[in-house]
Amino acid sequence: MIVLAMSKRVQIAFAIASVYFLWGSTFVAIRYLAPTLHPAFISGLRYLIASAISMTYLLLRRRSIRLSGREWWQVTLLGLVMFTINTILLNYGSKVLSAGLTALFISSIPLFIAVLEAALPGGTSMNKMGWAGTLTGFAGLALLSSRSIRGQSLTSANALACAALIIAAIAWAVGSVLSQRMEIKASPLVSSTWQMLIAGSVNMLIGVMCGGLRSSHWTRGAWLATFYLAVFGSLAGYTSYMFLLRHVRLSTVATYAYVNPIVAVLLGWALLHETLHGSEWVGMGIVLVSVAVVIASRPRVAKSMADQHNVLKLIAVKP
Repeated sequence: MIVLAMSKRVQIAFAIASVYFLWGSTFVAIRYLAPTLHPAFISGLRYLIASAISMTYLLLRRRSIRLSGREWWQVTLLGLVMFTINTILLNYGSKVLSAGLTALFISSIPLFIAVLEAALPGGTSMNKMGWAGTLTGFAGLALLSSRSIRGQSLTSANALACAALIIAAIAWAVGSVLSQRMEIKASPLVSSTWQMLIAGSVNMLIGVMCGGLRSSHWTRGAWLATFYLAVFGSLAGYTSYMFLLRHVRLSTVATYAYVNPIVAVLLGWALLHETLHGSEWVGMGIVLVSVAVVIASRPRVAKSMADQHNVLKLIAVKP
């Protein structure tokens, strides 16, 4: 019994470390790819590879991959919002801003979700602590944006990158809120696989139509980074995430929402020689503390596995 207990503790520790490191490191991989591949190709290839591996697994295990007519349009909508709009804009922002700054902008997703939930009929209203955390978080985003575009016009590359990342965060927030209101009977793995396959195909088409074949440089490093995003960022990270939902408290899993940006900042410094300066450190602290406050202020209603998955989608901060 002791051996089994220790084994489970090791598995949980490994899964937590995987979610922290793998999802945090994807921002660095995207930043590495941004100068060489078209933004649409980065996410297109990543999701096509990941969905092909996932689909093969499902078929080998003889799992049903069928969707109803209603589920088809729901999965397609979610895929386009969360894996096309979100990731293409994220990849675009990564061409200009550092991995750490990109991760900090994306870490604001729970703030936008909280506002959408409070505004929509039947949504979860925020208490005073939630509103305080949300408003403070937006102030942190404003500080990060002002530091990034200081002395430049609103049409500059930095300003457009900041705007793209904010819209990317809003897109993921919209998709997360929509997904909680949709009745999709297919398992999360089947649903996610179809979303990645559909979005990956659309992203590749967008890349081709926008001249990505001419502007992209298909180096060995680019292929390796894309494979890393697909296998470790999408598949291994998601597997660890689902394991944790079954074996630890939701509040423990939710900590990745503000640990991932810290990992991205540290890896960006270590691997890409990126640094944050002055007010950017202050903005980082404001945004991450605000996200923690907003997450902590949410009502604890998740009891079943399905409930936990839905709530975690509301605080998801994945590139």
